[in-house]
Amino acid sequence: MKVALFFENKFHEGRNLTNIEKANPCMAGTPYMFFLIGQLLAKRDNGIDVTMMLTHSMNFSNGVRIELVRNLAEAYEHCCRENTDYLIIKHADSNYNIIRKLGSKGKTRLIIWCHNFVNFKGLSFYANNPLVGRLITVSREQADCYRDHLAFQKTDYIYNCVENQLFDVSADSIIPSGQRQHIVTYIGAVIPGKGFHILAKAWPAVLKEVPDAQLYVIGNGQLYGDKFEMGTWNLAEKKYEASFMKYLTRNDHLIPSVHLLGVLGSKKYDILAQTKVGVPNPSGLTETFCISAVEMQMMGAVIVSKRCPAYLDTVRNGHLTSNPKHLSKYIISALRSTKDSYASTRRSIKENFSQEKVILQWEELLTHALPRNERLHPSLPLTHPDFELKRWKEAMRQIKTRHPWLYQILPSISLFVESWKKIQWAIWKRAIL
Repeated sequence: MKVALFFENKFHEGRNLTNIEKANPCMAGTPYMFFLIGQLLAKRDNGIDVTMMLTHSMNFSNGVRIELVRNLAEAYEHCCRENTDYLIIKHADSNYNIIRKLGSKGKTRLIIWCHNFVNFKGLSFYANNPLVGRLITVSREQADCYRDHLAFQKTDYIYNCVENQLFDVSADSIIPSGQRQHIVTYIGAVIPGKGFHILAKAWPAVLKEVPDAQLYVIGNGQLYGDKFEMGTWNLAEKKYEASFMKYLTRNDHLIPSVHLLGVLGSKKYDILAQTKVGVPNPSGLTETFCISAVEMQMMGAVIVSKRCPAYLDTVRNGHLTSNPKHLSKYIISALRSTKDSYASTRRSIKENFSQEKVILQWEELLTHALPRNERLHPSLPLTHPDFELKRWKEAMRQIKTRHPWLYQILPSISLFVESWKKIQWAIWKRAIL
């Protein structure tokens, strides 16, 4: 079995990844997962010959083969010459035309790794393109979004995984949630799609009820490598930052309860070890998994955020709201709570999101499921059947399975769900920018 992973890595050129299994070297979730899974597949005795196909050089552990290419088209041509079975690439709208030009005669099949949601144009393209062997989402709920679309027949899921050092932390050393100070922490990119403005707007209401509450912000607007003019506080793009800092400042000074820490590596765990409430992406709009939510829970924090596909899978200890306006109420409730369910949360995370568990699923996909045209996971039973009309999506899927011609006539129910989300996003974006 010959497998390659392609990633355009200009923002990470020269990075040292020899310790990536232990700790995330200060990068966003998608590149972290590509580099980590590639290295794990390459180092294990699994009968899989792995090549990392990159646009810029990086330092991996010994035994990881690297091939430098200019772009996806060149990577695919190289795979065909080398008789590579599968090429794993990131889902991106910009890849459609490139894949279309590759034709359909190549031996190498594409595995589309969907770290972001796929729109309906993309789903139809992938469903009908013979080069695409499988769509892999990063959570079960993300895959279920496409349940009554033709692309679901090619779709399966493998969860993301977290740093090994999280499991090195002794459970006995974790301060019980009920004994922690009133610390709230946000981790992630500070961009509109990650919803920090919702937390900022809720903060004055939290302080009113819990005066000693402290807010720690880890990350900034340039976490993904984007270059733009940052605002006065070096937290986000200038216009976006100005839209929410009025809630966190007084007389042009940061209020004492707010601490802006920027992008942190492993030092973030010093903060998470004290955090009582973690608030990752309170908009939920762009979230497909959220590694930060898992990290926060592993360090003993309770999660408060928006009910969305990602958190239904990854939040085992927390409160999810369907209305972002209720965020402050849930944060206040969690800060006042003395309950603690860390032991069961840790077990659940290890069973689902450890590197050992996740890499076995990738190996099963590549060596058994794909060659035999089988699914890694059964499509039934449903989880959260009443979330985003899933029960109705499943009924429609079964009808379309019996009458395949209906796939060409009846739109997916998700089309209407996603259209409503786009309207919400447009309204939010217009309101804050």
